[in-house]
Amino acid sequence: MIRNLVVKLCILYHFSFFLLSNVFGQDVSILNNFNAFEAEGRVTLNWVIKSGSTCNGITIFRSVDEVNFEVIGDIQGVCGNLSQPEPYSFVDVNPVKNAINCYKLELGNYGFSEAVKIEIIDIGNSGYQIRPHPITSTGKIFFSNKQLSSHKITIYNAEGKVVYGSFTEQDFFEVNSVDFSSGLYFFDISNLAGNASITGKIVFR
Repeated sequence: MIRNLVVKLCILYHFSFFLLSNVFGQDVSILNNFNAFEAEGRVTLNWVIKSGSTCNGITIFRSVDEVNFEVIGDIQGVCGNLSQPEPYSFVDVNPVKNAINCYKLELGNYGFSEAVKIEIIDIGNSGYQIRPHPITSTGKIFFSNKQLSSHKITIYNAEGKVVYGSFTEQDFFEVNSVDFSSGLYFFDISNLAGNASITGKIVFR
């Protein structure tokens, strides 16, 4: 009789766990989307919790190596809405500059979201930023071009000879190390009027 009671209790426990898992065991699929964009050196995270889904608080994490994450913010209380999708946003005012910032969410007791990544470029006082540097394969030379006007880059070797030129209407030039011998080079970036606005050094390996 005791054995039958134990069996019944075990069955009741597993059945109750199954019901609770269906009710409360939602995972990160409760998100409709999760994205990030950068403006003026800040990163804004946007996400939407699906209609009919709720979670107990949201914690925001950031990492630059995709291994070690730190908490940078949280939203306390019950999140989500039983009758409609619920949007949320969070602004990271101090992202790590000149690095790929990786973000993920912990949704209450439901685990972590997929990570979103965004690279934050700070051109600083030099007027440009090279990522990565030295360049061993493909790299980008970033500069300020808010109007997205046409610019030209000219790259010179150590003897001052022009070895490369390219145009862009973006805020970066993409270069590949296969087009250069290993070593130090110099460059200038100018607009179509021919006014040299930025000069710098670049190393290929």
